[in-house]
Amino acid sequence: MKKPLAILLLCLAPTLFSACSNDDPEPQTISTPDPVGALTSLKTGTITPQNGTPTRGTLALVRDGQNQEFVQLNMDFTSDFHTGTVTIYLAKADTRIGAQRTAAATNVKAVGFVNKNGQQFLRLDGSSAGFSHIVFYCETAEINFGAAPLQ
Repeated sequence: MKKPLAILLLCLAPTLFSACSNDDPEPQTISTPDPVGALTSLKTGTITPQNGTPTRGTLALVRDGQNQEFVQLNMDFTSDFHTGTVTIYLAKADTRIGAQRTAAATNVKAVGFVNKNGQQFLRLDGSSAGFSHIVFYCETAEINFGAAPLQ
């Protein structure tokens, strides 16, 4: 019984260790400039890890002095990026992004890539209105790394 399990794990190893590489499809919106002027907090959230990943920390949706919205990952944000990048999405639920996107393209909105821990800002293309979650998703492995309900 142990031998078939060992063979299965060896076969899956390349897939498991190549997930979330820099070859993931680019989101439509990639963060560019940092916020300008005073920031107004619109909503906040605490990230819950998903699918055995160590993604956690706090975040906020903020608006800068030029009325531009951003996802702000706070100093306590951490994840494991040894395989590359993870895509951040605005979403209508904390369920798998692929399933939400299949149900209706308007259920999710790509924000950008994240590949480091700590504070960072990711500019939104448009508004966060109508979205209730921030989800960290690996396109290659098709799993959520974490999600934060917005309050």
